[in-house]
Amino acid sequence: MELYYKDGSFQKYCHSVRQSIDANRFNEFAQLGSDEERFRFVNGLRSVVNELRLKREYNGKCMEQAITLKTLGNKAFQGESWNEALVFYNKCYLSTPKENVQEKSIILANRSAALYHLEKYDLALRDIQRALDHQYPKQMMYKLTERKARCYLAKKDHESALEWFKATVTALDDSNLPLERKQKLERDAQIMINLLPKNIEMERKAKAKQSSGKRGGLGGASMAKDQHEQQQKSSVPEHFLDKALWFDYSEAEGRFAKTSADLKPNTILLLERPHVSALLEDYSLDHCSNCFKRVSVPIACPLCSDVVFCSDECERRANASFHRYECGFLPILWGSGASITCHMALRMITQKSSEYFAKLQPELAAGLTNEQIDRLPVNDYRKVYQLVTHEATRTPEDLFHRTLMATLLVSCLTLSDYAPDQASCEYLGGLMLHNLQLLQFNAHEISEMIREKPSDIGKSTFIGGGLYPTLALFNHSCDPGVTRYYRGNQVCVRTVKNIAAGTMVAENYGPLFTQVRREERRETLLNQYRFTCYCEPCMQNWPLFSDMDPSIIRFRCEGGKICSNVLLIPSEINDFMVKCTECGEHTNIMKGLKSLQDTDMLFQTATRLHSAGEYEAALMKYVEMMAIMSEVLVPPYRDYHLCQQGLRACMLEFGNRFTKMVAKN
Repeated sequence: MELYYKDGSFQKYCHSVRQSIDANRFNEFAQLGSDEERFRFVNGLRSVVNELRLKREYNGKCMEQAITLKTLGNKAFQGESWNEALVFYNKCYLSTPKENVQEKSIILANRSAALYHLEKYDLALRDIQRALDHQYPKQMMYKLTERKARCYLAKKDHESALEWFKATVTALDDSNLPLERKQKLERDAQIMINLLPKNIEMERKAKAKQSSGKRGGLGGASMAKDQHEQQQKSSVPEHFLDKALWFDYSEAEGRFAKTSADLKPNTILLLERPHVSALLEDYSLDHCSNCFKRVSVPIACPLCSDVVFCSDECERRANASFHRYECGFLPILWGSGASITCHMALRMITQKSSEYFAKLQPELAAGLTNEQIDRLPVNDYRKVYQLVTHEATRTPEDLFHRTLMATLLVSCLTLSDYAPDQASCEYLGGLMLHNLQLLQFNAHEISEMIREKPSDIGKSTFIGGGLYPTLALFNHSCDPGVTRYYRGNQVCVRTVKNIAAGTMVAENYGPLFTQVRREERRETLLNQYRFTCYCEPCMQNWPLFSDMDPSIIRFRCEGGKICSNVLLIPSEINDFMVKCTECGEHTNIMKGLKSLQDTDMLFQTATRLHSAGEYEAALMKYVEMMAIMSEVLVPPYRDYHLCQQGLRACMLEFGNRFTKMVAKN
């Protein structure tokens, strides 16, 4: 990931400061040995003080604009264009200033009405409660109580509906409605108050009868099974690491993932929340800034209009930590051209208190063993502090640019009253510079599958970045054994081929051998990650997918583990048995060809299921196909890699996905 983009203000700032320093002064910087010393040096330059003029500004909140948007929303609502009304109400809500509490309550109430008509009852109930919390006018309260009752009625929660129809009758006493209108609403509510007790009693009797009928026997077992399956579907653990995974170390490769057991395709190896994550600016108003869930009914920050949240809980968490200090500075950060790694470097600090980092200072200096680090929770800064930075191989110019970015980020901390004094600023500036270095090699792009319409194949789209302490330890291969996808900002890592016990479990840092030639892959990896790749496709110079010869089948020698020879067999062959030139064993080619015919049928079925949206069923067919081919074939082979591509495509469907144009019934 880049440090900054060339169309922002940071490039000009960086050039101006660099030009103000003569060769002798810059050489002083080049000789410095620690990040804190580098930060102290650069932050003390007069040119930095003169150039860096930051101001915290809260933009986007404007009551005049909010009223205009509210009027447009009301017009759409009156025309029964519920979705259009929702869009305008969302924009109005985001534009309403914090001090206009009652206006905010009214717009939330209006939004709840649009949500009710869209049959999004839980979301409507949430907005109703928030309107009540924002001093909704007493004389209009009957609207909310009646709508709340109707929501519960639609949800078949008749006891709650009865409670709120009764509240509606009481609330009508405070309304300033014309008598005739008031009496009609009261009659409607009374009808429901008289009717609902009968429904509630009938439901209780039906439930009691159903419960007694299912005690014991097959009915009870079936009910328990249903409950278990429901729990399995709804519960996704916060963190999971397959027991077969462990992390080895070598001087050349650093720490890297290995497996102590044979792994089959479609094995979930890792579920991990990020140590830190941040959204790109383009997705900051349609994804939750805290958890990255896509948001259709946003919760606003009280002060700025730069981010949204999916729930009150996410809003509270963010404003109790990182957003409290970022608020008012995000437009400056985005306008500077700072990359997503810069945003994450800042958030690695702001998501904890300055006191937290002050207490860590002695331990960071002393360092921890790998065993101690592995036992730490994912949100502990020590968990990521010792990840590779390649500091020793960086040029003075690279370090200078990153230190200048650190001064910009620390200025945000200073202006937001995060850092208590100058010494703290210098210590945190050193950490910020350290973060900028480690994120370059360890952060991952968080993606979402986006389609223009349901029939589209979809495109995996970069929406933000995250630092995953365990995933960061996986080394690279141009033929990776795993793929990853995201649920919100949680990463899931699954296998896409057989991985033998005792071997490395590798992911991919960008170029796949099937798409990019070896020279280009190696150049990219060397430039971005500072290593020359020696994975199997690079060592053997495997061909691109387009260059693989479909007329030659790469059979596995049946000599098994004692022979790793590959039998190159023409697809048109009449011999039943072929002798291996290495071990002398014979391999039954006809048996292998029959197996491959079975995979052709499986591939067609898997493709059809995938096109029909039956991703789980399609995935199982690809897994079955992979098992057969792994017994017979040795990669690289076209059908083998087509199967892997199918596996990856299915897995991506289990992660973040969004269709812009929903099909109409």
